Amino acid sequence: MMKNTLLAALVIFVLGNLCHFGLPWWCLVPIAAVVGWFSSRNGWSAFFGGFLGGFLLWFVNAWLADNSNDGMLSAKVGQLFKGVQGTQLLLIAGLLGGLLSAFGALSGRWAKEMLVRPAKKRNYLQERRR
Repeated sequence: MMKNTLLAALVIFVLGNLCHFGLPWWCLVPIAAVVGWFSSRNGWSAFFGGFLGGFLLWFVNAWLADNSNDGMLSAKVGQLFKGVQGTQLLLIAGLLGGLLSAFGALSGRWAKEMLVRPAKKRNYLQERRR
């Protein structure tokens, strides 16, 4: 189960980075929903995999943007929020991305539970007795 969760997080991270260049910020939610539909076995693994993938995606992208200007922009934005440091802003960005992705993956998993019926298990011995 943990392998599926980490694989889902990796797929969300990679697809989110690919779609990051030409699509808006909320494209992460449908990506996570599709990944949650296909990869997770239960709601908790969908939520955790989505959170991990979204957190890594937004944290890494925020860190790269912060490093490109030596942290000046995050320091100035932190001053607007009364003393929040730049590294805390990176964690907040990661947390927001993680929650968006987690709820997207959970929505995909719940949509699958609601729309797809499980196949009936046939017992060979019971059919033979008829």
